[in-house]
Amino acid sequence: MNSDLKKNPDVSWQMVEGQAVLIHNRLGEIMVLNEVGSLIWKNIEDGQEKTASLIVQEYEVSEEQARSDMADFLRDLENCGALVPAK
Repeated sequence: MNSDLKKNPDVSWQMVEGQAVLIHNRLGEIMVLNEVGSLIWKNIEDGQEKTASLIVQEYEVSEEQARSDMADFLRDLENCGALVPAK
């Protein structure tokens, strides 16, 4: 899991009815995240360890499942340009 990701500064976002709405300003694309995706998005800069722990606590899934699902989700966000390398 890539731990050196940060939110792309070209992406504006806000919470709407418990879901994060992301707008990639340069591309004009909009993405609405589900509840778990929104939790990850809001907390990702606190670190992936802490974010995975929040998922385990909130959704009663195993730590292994939380880490695996989060890795897939982060890869998707990186591929669409919402997350970028921190360095």
